[in-house]
Amino acid sequence: MATLIPKLSIDEDSVQFFEDYIRFDVIVGTGEHTSRETLDISIISDDMPEFDHRKFEFDYEKPRKAMVFTGWEKGPVELNLLHVYLEESKYYLDTKIVYIGQAFGENGERLPAEELMSDPMLQKVEADLLRNYPEKDLALLLLEFKSQLLEEIDSEDEDLVQLQEITKNLPLELDNQILDATEAALINYFKPEYNKKLNNDFPSVEVSGLHYRSVTVQVHPDIMGLKLFSKEKTYLSNERIVSPLLHSKI
Repeated sequence: MATLIPKLSIDEDSVQFFEDYIRFDVIVGTGEHTSRETLDISIISDDMPEFDHRKFEFDYEKPRKAMVFTGWEKGPVELNLLHVYLEESKYYLDTKIVYIGQAFGENGERLPAEELMSDPMLQKVEADLLRNYPEKDLALLLLEFKSQLLEEIDSEDEDLVQLQEITKNLPLELDNQILDATEAALINYFKPEYNKKLNNDFPSVEVSGLHYRSVTVQVHPDIMGLKLFSKEKTYLSNERIVSPLLHSKI
C-alpha cells in the first residue's frame, strides 16, 4: 500500500539524555495542524546491556529522518524516526491509502524496496504527492498475510466430494490467484485514488479445481500503530472485508 502520513520531525532542542533512556519531542504534522508527543526510548540491547545513554551524542538527519547516536565503541547507532514513533507512541498514526498493489515478483519472491519504488505507478503517485500534498510524506506499507480456506456445504453431493478433496491438501498455499483476489478485495473496499481499474467490478478469479464464492480479508493495523483509511472508507481494526466472487472453475 502506498500511503500518506503526517510529516514527522524532532524538536532537537528537546533532546535529553538520562542514564537509562533518551527523551525527545516528536512533532506530528506541519503548520497549524501539528501535535507534539514526548517519547522516552532506550537503546540498550544484548550488545550494550549497561550502556550509559548520557555518553551518546545525538544528530538528526532530516532528509532521511534518521536519528544517529554516536559514542558507542562499536560504532554509531541509527534509528528511523517513523519506526520509533510507531513502536513507542500511544497514538495511532493517521495513514491514508492512495494506492494498492502487489510486491511480488514472477516467482513469488518479495521485491526489494528499491525495485518497488521504480514502479511507474508509484513514481506517478510520488510526483503527484510532492506537488499536491507538500505537508504529507509518502510511506510504503508492506503487508504479509496467511490464507485460510473456508468452505460452505450445501445439499449437493458434488460439494461434499469437493470438500473432501480440498481438506486433503491443507493448509492452503499462496498462489497468484489468491494474491490477485486479496489485492482486488482490498482495492474494492478502500477504492484508493490511484487504483482505477478494479474500483467497481470484482474480477473473476479462476483457481484450478476450486470454486471461490467470496474472499474475506482482515487487516490488523493496530499491531502496527496505524489508523487506516482512504478517501471513501475508514477501516475498523479486525473488520472483515467480504467481497463476492464470480463462480469460476478450470
